[in-house]
Amino acid sequence: MSHLDPVTVDTPPRSQQEMLKDHNQILQNYFDTYITRGLSQRTIDGACWFIQRWFEKIRVRDESGEHQLYLWEAMKPFEGRKRIKEFLLTLSAVDDDNKVCLRPTTVRAYAAQLERLFISTLESPYIDGLQTISSRYGPIENPFTGVEYPLHSRDILRAERFFLTPAQILELLVFLREVYPGLTNRNSTVGRLYTIVMLITETGMRSIEILNLDALGDDRDIFYNKRVIQTRYGKGCNSSGPQTRLMPLTDPALLTLMQYEREVRPRFRNHLVEPALFLSLKRERLSYGALRDSFTRLIEVARKCGVDLPPHLTIHDLRASFATNYLEANPDQFCELMELLGHVSPSSTLLYIRSRGKNRWSSMKEARGPRPGKTGFRAMVYNREGSGCSSVGS
Repeated sequence: MSHLDPVTVDTPPRSQQEMLKDHNQILQNYFDTYITRGLSQRTIDGACWFIQRWFEKIRVRDESGEHQLYLWEAMKPFEGRKRIKEFLLTLSAVDDDNKVCLRPTTVRAYAAQLERLFISTLESPYIDGLQTISSRYGPIENPFTGVEYPLHSRDILRAERFFLTPAQILELLVFLREVYPGLTNRNSTVGRLYTIVMLITETGMRSIEILNLDALGDDRDIFYNKRVIQTRYGKGCNSSGPQTRLMPLTDPALLTLMQYEREVRPRFRNHLVEPALFLSLKRERLSYGALRDSFTRLIEVARKCGVDLPPHLTIHDLRASFATNYLEANPDQFCELMELLGHVSPSSTLLYIRSRGKNRWSSMKEARGPRPGKTGFRAMVYNREGSGCSSVGS
């Protein structure tokens, strides 16, 4: 067999204006696929912003001067791989405080967005009509070929995720309802946070699902008569976009949510106009950043007051705690747990579970019983036999 030399393509010089036009056209061809795949507008806007920003921030110098990076330059054989490696190393660099700039999962998410663009471009390498990128600008390849990705969340030791026992969840809720309001003097925001924590620990919903719940209009997501709550922002499969599903409301979740709508939500301005169930003090839908910060402050104060909690507990750990506690109480209902978590793969559900052994097992029924302690907890919202329910926002 004779050796075949690689084919080279001579491309005539083109103006920067023409190359920028071609670059934008290629990106637009890719962005159009977001719409046909049914992704939400929020997802589309975020992906488009990141990809456009990435190409604009990288500057390239040649004989004609300086310009932004064009897509075919990023996909140029060998040179493209080197550029991607430098990009990933920059994101994973250690800052002055000896901490990485971004978490591996965040770096991986950025890399995945770029690689999807490159793969899609190789599958449909057209600029306009039948004019291909290679015929105009030379050969291209996927620059991620042979490049090592940062660690996937599946590769991170499970010990880094914290799982609260039912007793710890109960102690946190008691502190949040009975002690924390007196320390912050913000009953409305504390009542809001209490309701969110209750929903996550009782239903296993994602934070993004809870924050996008609506309380007003035709899109209202709460149905007390059916004892269910509708989530319209669950993760899809293979970039299929947000998925709608129904979640059963337990007695504590239902009672707490009813009290929140009746007594706490009306304290927020714009509650008669803004459909969001959880509002911010700025009269708009509560953001994830604001929720994360308020939960972090809660954990710091709770630990200082003697509540038994891990130091780096995140609000997403509550979802993992729900999964572990649910399976311990219902060991034969793994498939039901998958459905509650909104997972399509058993391997995804396994990431949310940790076996604690019989010696550490504690049922929710035992945890919810009357228990004297320093918090002064009284069996109210957790007492299924009684009719009373404490005020969430008081």
